[in-house]
Amino acid sequence: RILGGRFGAYRPGGGFYLWLDVGDGEAAARRLWSRAGVRVLPGAYLARPDASGYNPGAAYVRVALVNSLEVTELALESIRDTLGEPG
Repeated sequence: RILGGRFGAYRPGGGFYLWLDVGDGEAAARRLWSRAGVRVLPGAYLARPDASGYNPGAAYVRVALVNSLEVTELALESIRDTLGEPG
């Protein structure tokens, strides 16, 4: 509801992580921490590059939905607003 399908987000059937396609997971994680105080994990940190050097997680961040509903909603709003800003 908060992300409105942005970044490939959808409501998972189970689990407590969202994987968001942000283009560059490491840059997005740094930006979210420095501008919004939101910590996410770059997807590249959870995957291995293949033989050609391609890391399938590089474009993603993993968001853990583990806090209270109110805090989680605020964090998702911050993600939406921060990553919607240019550069």
